[in-house]
Amino acid sequence: MDKKSKRAATLIIFLCWAAYTAAYIGRLNFNAYIEPIRDQIGASKTEMGLVSSFFFFSYGAGQLIHGILSRKYNTRWSVAVALFGSAAVNIGMTLSPSVASMKYVWLLNGFFQSILWSSLIKTLSDRLPDEMLPKAIVVMSTTAALGTFLAYGMSALLSSLGAAYRWVFLIPAVLLAVIGLGWFVFVGKADSRLQSAQNVYVPQKKTMPRLTPVFVFTGLLLTVAAIANGFLKDGITTWTPSILKENYGMKESLSILVTLLLPMISIFGAWFSTTIHKRQKNTSVINGILYCIETVVLLLVLLLTRHATAGGAKGAVPLVLLFGVSAMMMAAVNNVITSIVPMYMRDTMDSGLLAGVLDTFCYVGSTLSTALLGYIADRGSWNGVFMCLCLFGVAACALCWVSVLAARRRKENEIVF
Repeated sequence: MDKKSKRAATLIIFLCWAAYTAAYIGRLNFNAYIEPIRDQIGASKTEMGLVSSFFFFSYGAGQLIHGILSRKYNTRWSVAVALFGSAAVNIGMTLSPSVASMKYVWLLNGFFQSILWSSLIKTLSDRLPDEMLPKAIVVMSTTAALGTFLAYGMSALLSSLGAAYRWVFLIPAVLLAVIGLGWFVFVGKADSRLQSAQNVYVPQKKTMPRLTPVFVFTGLLLTVAAIANGFLKDGITTWTPSILKENYGMKESLSILVTLLLPMISIFGAWFSTTIHKRQKNTSVINGILYCIETVVLLLVLLLTRHATAGGAKGAVPLVLLFGVSAMMMAAVNNVITSIVPMYMRDTMDSGLLAGVLDTFCYVGSTLSTALLGYIADRGSWNGVFMCLCLFGVAACALCWVSVLAARRRKENEIVF
């Protein structure tokens, strides 16, 4: 690439990174502040879990819709609409009088935010040359971690100050609006530079891969792996503060603060999966390895929580470390499913469509996890929650290796998934 086109491509990557990082803050702020909100409005865990599930439901359904339609989108406009819409919804949460109304407001947030991932992947896929793809994948993989870190950091600070829950929505609303304006202005300038530059990537006409039985079968198993990923990743992240508070007697602000370790550790997971992919192109093998490690971690967590005692905050250290490994593994799987597969199949399938569909299945798992795990916790104990998580880990691990064996049996080892 010449210097002009490389600078423009780097600007595109930065703008996509900023947009999705801000979006994460504007979607995880509810989950991060879930305990203070529950205390301030007087709601049960099941009711609070339903608010998150309403978001995940509309986000997952919207991902499918926008993934299909993204081929027609001018992403300069679609991303701006998503960011401004999410900002407006966050303001709407400050005006919601009860948890019942919050469900429907947060449902709307899921719709706006579901525009983003397929639009951003389309933006990167249509503009970047092959040599910039690994950089874009690694940079975009940090958005979830940094966005989660900032959302939970903001919540920990507000909790320590005893702030009203409305602030946890107002601050992200301002940030989303500012980033949305910046996106609209600067992505236009970057596009102008790329159009006038030489040696830039030109999107190819898509030629669908052969729909062999193994391709279809492994594709179906990939969707199951995506569901399990959303279930495990968001289930653990959402309820970690509550687990630390109830099982180990941690202060509310401290339990949220400790949770900040998880997204920072997960950054290494995304880098780990990208590094493995340089040597192993069959992503079912990568996911199989990652889910095996995750299953072992969850079994250790289950054993550990059986002996947890209230008031023993120091005893939570091993649990937090295990949660860190879990976050790393699930970030790695998520990076494989929602970034590596769509970006590296851009010449045979529409990247925006594929990214939207696969992310939809991740959020099917997220939708199931927040409500189901909250329900189990309300009626039993956290042991039941971790037993449920273990079952999902075992199932995902087994199915990934079934996919690998099926591909090898038909001598299709180089299949992308």
